[in-house]
Amino acid sequence: MIVRKALTIAGSDSGGGAGIQADLKTFAAMGVYGSSVITAITAQNTLGVLKSAGISATLVGEQLDAVLSDIGADAIKTGMLYDDDIIEVITNRLNFYQIPSLVVDPVMISTSGDTLLNYSGVNTLREMLLPMADFITPNIDEASALCGFNIEKERDLNKAARELHHLGADFVIITGIQRDKQSIDFCYDGYEFRELKVPFIDTLNTHGTGCSFSAALTACMARGASPWSAVTMAKQYVTSGLRYTYQVGKGRGPLNHMASFFPGNLGDMNILETRTDAFRDWGNKPELNHLPLLNVIIGGPLCNGKDYAELARLAVKNGVRLIQFREKEGDTRELVETARKMCSVCHEYGALFVVNDRVDVAVASGADGVHIGQDDLTPQMARALLGPEKIIGVSAVNMAEAEAAVEAGADYLGVGPVYPTVSKECRVDACGSGLLAEIVARVNIPVVAIGGITPENTLPILKAGASGVAVISSILGAPDPAQVLRQFMTVLTQFGYGS
Repeated sequence: MIVRKALTIAGSDSGGGAGIQADLKTFAAMGVYGSSVITAITAQNTLGVLKSAGISATLVGEQLDAVLSDIGADAIKTGMLYDDDIIEVITNRLNFYQIPSLVVDPVMISTSGDTLLNYSGVNTLREMLLPMADFITPNIDEASALCGFNIEKERDLNKAARELHHLGADFVIITGIQRDKQSIDFCYDGYEFRELKVPFIDTLNTHGTGCSFSAALTACMARGASPWSAVTMAKQYVTSGLRYTYQVGKGRGPLNHMASFFPGNLGDMNILETRTDAFRDWGNKPELNHLPLLNVIIGGPLCNGKDYAELARLAVKNGVRLIQFREKEGDTRELVETARKMCSVCHEYGALFVVNDRVDVAVASGADGVHIGQDDLTPQMARALLGPEKIIGVSAVNMAEAEAAVEAGADYLGVGPVYPTVSKECRVDACGSGLLAEIVARVNIPVVAIGGITPENTLPILKAGASGVAVISSILGAPDPAQVLRQFMTVLTQFGYGS
């Protein structure tokens, strides 16, 4: 499993709303492993900073060596750096370790107005650290201090962004601008200016927004996002955190760093995108193997009165490598119990087990994933609920649905009906092997054919490129299901099963 890693070099906020605490919460929410180097200790809460003390520059350097010589980092951010001695040590170490991406959040003054970087430190940051920065994320006051003039009008923003870029930062983001009931980040990448705008959220709980924005940006860069995509995703993350904030303490509280999980409103597109993106390319998902495989769908009228776990055992003993549990009726607790038994049988024989439609049943039973139709949850919502280590199959009847499912994160497709079928009501006519071949040629995930499939008509489907066939009635409706299973396996073996 590949885990992306991000490092924060910043001060500690005892209140947990900013500094390394906010950064580590943000890294976790954005799907990267976070490590930290502490530059200063602050005694603070939602009412302000009561006292602060810097860590010795030597110890800061030793922390950096400890993290980067072992764990490493795909991206690093700096926050509160306290003084010029610490900045010099950091600069020297970062030059030595050659980190791929550096985000500099020039923390100078806290939200409550407390000074967090001395005057000589500002000069050292400007002269030594900015030339190394891929991004710099000052607010207006910090940008003014670095540029040496007050930013008061829109033309001053352009001038300041150009000046910060001239000082060495590749990408400049001046944050926290309020205008016409909008919250604006002013961006300049050396080629173009852009304003990222979202509606202003009227909340007192804004503590740590700058730290969290730069940490989200760092996490996105660690995961390989393009610069503009990373900026947009970081903006979405902070906006969601402000929208779903809650009161902590008696003063200016923090944003909700875990808004994508609590309350986790998946109807909010920002939340949905943040949560699903955190799971992208992360984790060890099961894979469809022993191709071309036989997928047996268990459930419905043909299975009434039968032991579903024993049906699954019969199938996997005879070579089936994917069992689909499709049962829309019944008490949820009973469905979960049945699914658990089926899942246990499948895993005993090295087969995969997925649940149709019911993500809740899949999660509760330990299934390997879900299979969803066009009228069920979207693949993004399914991923947000399942997490990164489950597979998602999606039904498709045409090219548009197939390509949309792939774009939305499907791990395999169920395409059909290929042949006329009576197992379920279909919204389209049978597509034949021609459309199946076109879809196989256009997508980069396994395609399992479904609909009216028998041992006698399987070969054209395999020749069209299908990774397997999904079967219901030709097996479950047969007088001797085991015999039909063996017939299917004979065809699959002749076509290279297990290769």
